[in-house]
Parts: sequence; structure tokens; C-alpha cells
Amino acid sequence: MKRLCLFILLSSLPVLASAQLPDPVITSVSPTAGPSAGGNDVTITGSGFATNILCILPCPPLVLFGDIEVPAKDQNDSRLIVTAPAHASGTVDIKVHIADGREATAPAAYTFAASAEDNWEKALLPIFLDAPLAGSNGTRWETDFWLRNNGTVPVQLAPWPCETICPAVIPLISVVPGGQSRHGLPPYLPILDGNPSRVLFLSKAEAKNVSMQLRVADVSRGTLDAGTELPVVRDRELLTGDAQLLNVPYAPSRFRMMLRIYDLAYSQSRFRVTLYAQEEGAGSSALYSAELNAESFETDEFRSQAAYAQTNFDELELLDRNWPTAFRIEITPLTPGSRYYPLVSVTNNETQLVTLVTPQ
Repeated sequence: MKRLCLFILLSSLPVLASAQLPDPVITSVSPTAGPSAGGNDVTITGSGFATNILCILPCPPLVLFGDIEVPAKDQNDSRLIVTAPAHASGTVDIKVHIADGREATAPAAYTFAASAEDNWEKALLPIFLDAPLAGSNGTRWETDFWLRNNGTVPVQLAPWPCETICPAVIPLISVVPGGQSRHGLPPYLPILDGNPSRVLFLSKAEAKNVSMQLRVADVSRGTLDAGTELPVVRDRELLTGDAQLLNVPYAPSRFRMMLRIYDLAYSQSRFRVTLYAQEEGAGSSALYSAELNAESFETDEFRSQAAYAQTNFDELELLDRNWPTAFRIEITPLTPGSRYYPLVSVTNNETQLVTLVTPQ
């Protein structure tokens, strides 16, 4: 746990030893259950939640739901209020960790209710275009997607668009028989918010037999470039901790650089983005830091898009300093329970060739 705290003596060492606060005690948790998607407020009552240190930065008590920790957003000595994180379905312990090192645990205190999504595996398509998209310098971008069921049992895909009158069934699904392929995906919604992602749900039992390929290409230069392979990101490849993007070139006169962040746990989440010189030495400090908000207009289960944020760091050119020719970019999730994936696309301004930098 990362804490930056300044311990303050209350008066003198002998007095401090006798003034130690008792261990915290958890007497109740309300509610005792919530959705596996998280997002609901949980009140923990008890005693001993106050701390006997002062912090340089705020260091509220941390509450762990199983192995996922969240900070208290409201607190006093006998009550903590936290927002439950996204978590796999099941019952977990709740542990309260005070900044001065004291802890309390309530065994099997909270249950994450099973979700309809639990029987499905997510697959993130970072860029999926329903139609050709005009870009800068006369470019015209298209994506090409193939999915193949290499098994013998049909695999189900969701969510699926409604082609006629929709029955009251969510999500609508499509089926790919064993040994068959599907090329492309139909448009799901008339999405106009600039979010390029598409999320597929594969029936979990059959997902292991599915292979997918996604490519983006500037078709205005089709004779020069066959396109760039994009990652299709499965559940197991999503990140929960810090991510590093290494050796990202920075030369605005030659390249366009775009950082994209996708979150599949929430419809809203926050991230801190920090830039360092790639050729950093011992004790090197951050060159630039900013926060990004990833959002999706969909809030229900089986979202067709990930929560999405992007930045091209245009503001760097406005700052009067000598920037390095390559960055190390660190992504830090600020919303507990985030399951995300970042990538940087670097596009050559002359040839329009795209290079991807993915997490290390």
C-alpha cells in the first residue's frame, strides 16, 4: 500500500506510547451485498477508525473487499463510507486498514451478486469502424475483423444489434457454428461520441476455441500499406495495476501520437498519465502528468463499448521546454477495480504508417 505520511509526536515518547489508539473494530456492514459491477456505497460501522498520525497528503483508511482496496470517501471514528469496487461474484472478507498500521477484519462480510455477464468472456476491439472514416492528410481508414470458431460446439456472441422488431431479450446474441468463420460485425448503435471501441462477449465455455484478427488500414494508400494489426484483448489480458508504455517516440513534425485507454469494468473511471524521459537516470522526475476520465454512455450490462479516454498531448508543444525524443508513459488507475488496457498509436505524417506501443 502506498502511503506518504509524516508521523507527528503527540507530546513526548513516553506519552505517545501510552496514547496509542485501540485496534479498530468492525460491528456491521450495510448493505451486505451488491452487484459484481460495483459502484454502490457501503457503510462500515464500528470503532477505532480515527488515526493518530498526520499526513502530508490525505491518507484515509483503506477498505479491502477481498483483495481490492478502496479509500474511504467519508469517515469518522465510528463510521466509514466507501464505494464498492467491481469484483468477481462471491463472498469476500472486508478489511479496514488505518494509516497508522492498525487493522480490523470482518470475515465473509460482503457478497458480490452474480451478474448475467459471468458466463461470458469479454473481448475488446480497440478500434472497430462500422464505416470508412476520413482522417487527416487525405487518409481514409477502415477496419477488417475476422473471428473463427476452431471448435466443434457453436459459440455465442453478444451483444448483437436488433435487425427488425426486438423482443424483450437482453442481450441479443448471434451464433457461430463449429469450424466456421465470421467476417466483420454489423453496426450496433449509431455512436457519435468518438469512442472507437467495440466489446464482444463470447460464451465462456467455448471462448477458448475462438481466434480473432483485427486490422486497421488507410485504404487511400492501399497499394503502399496492408494495414496495422490491432490487439484483440481478452479478459485475462486486462490490467488492474500500473502500466508502462516504453520508448514512445515524440517528434510532432514527423509523427502523430495518440494515447488511448479502455476500461471494461466501469462506464466511468479515472487514470493518471505520467511522462518520463525514456533515457532517464537515477532520481529522474516526471516531465508531465495529467488525469484522464474514461467514459461510456452505456451503463447497463453487456455494454457494446468500453469506457474510453484519449489524448494526443498537444499541450506539450505549448510548454516552453526541450522534450526528449522518446517517452516512458506510466498509466495509473485511480478508480479501484478498474480493468483496463492502454495503447499508443504513432502515425507517420508522411507515409501514414501506424505503429502501436502496447503495455510491457
